[in-house]
Amino acid sequence: MYSILILTLFLKSAHAFQYQYSDRLDYMKFREFNMVSAGLENTVDSSFPNVEIFIKWGEWSCCSACCCPKSVCRKFETSGDKCNSVKSYQNRRGDFMIRRKGPTGNDDLEVLFNKHLHAKLSKALKIPVIHSQLDNSRISFTQKLKVPSETLVVFQTKNCKDHVQKMDCWELAKCLYNSTDMLPEKEIAKIDERDVCENASIFVLRDAYNILSLMPEKLYKLQIDRKIGAGNIVKVNYTIDREAVEKLDHVRDCEHQAKRVFQHPNGEDLIVRLTEEQLSKNPKIIAFISLQQSARLEIRVDMVLKTKRKREIETKDGDWFSIVLISSLAVGSLILLGLSLFYLR
Repeated sequence: MYSILILTLFLKSAHAFQYQYSDRLDYMKFREFNMVSAGLENTVDSSFPNVEIFIKWGEWSCCSACCCPKSVCRKFETSGDKCNSVKSYQNRRGDFMIRRKGPTGNDDLEVLFNKHLHAKLSKALKIPVIHSQLDNSRISFTQKLKVPSETLVVFQTKNCKDHVQKMDCWELAKCLYNSTDMLPEKEIAKIDERDVCENASIFVLRDAYNILSLMPEKLYKLQIDRKIGAGNIVKVNYTIDREAVEKLDHVRDCEHQAKRVFQHPNGEDLIVRLTEEQLSKNPKIIAFISLQQSARLEIRVDMVLKTKRKREIETKDGDWFSIVLISSLAVGSLILLGLSLFYLR
């Protein structure tokens, strides 16, 4: 859903630009847009006596795209390293204008300047007496700008490479809509952006009483099965040996977190990384679960130390299983080969 909204942001920015200038640019095609290179935007031409041609620039548009976080776009996210591949630009329109630098000697032109401090060049070109000379000045101006000689309107773009609107979709939404209502709450999205405990081994708690055999210094995530009770989980609180477990709102790295036991920022999972000494005391965890319709459940977990011998046995069992499997495959291949040769005789 949110990925569609991000796409809408992009399309809206393009549409806003098109709509803003559609009444004045309906005679132009996109391929005829004349881009002014950076550094030439303040160029002027004073070849017409006491008149200076310059560009009046409009405001920069919003950036055309933003790097969509995982919390919003899920598998289509473009955050992190993928952000470099996102093309995002700002653009602005510039009109050729003239301003008076002294007496021009033309009554019609003076009337034009009396009404405004500066005027559109296109209006001044409609004055027959000065048209030819003023148009030569315009051509001189276009040569300085390195744009086609018939130009009266120019555009400029710049890369949003490090712009806050590209790096932060909430800022782009503010620019386009003056609102971020179409996006999830930013602080929640920051937590969901990356599961900082993604390297943890997961145990799913499905029973009222559980015994977990854990290795020391290994990171574990205890998840409650959502099907364990009737209704959605509203709130979860944990205790370990009757002491309340702290919930951390922001965690940068679970693996190097100073606390050995804490509640995940998602408010449901429990993160555990205990020493051998702590596990040898068989700590006990209780999860107090609040469900919809005021229902409550308790899940008890006894944690025990997985001994070194048990770990070695499991490793050997795994090695023997691999050997047996490979041997079985080899024997099976020989049997198939023998049968094939027999029938080919």
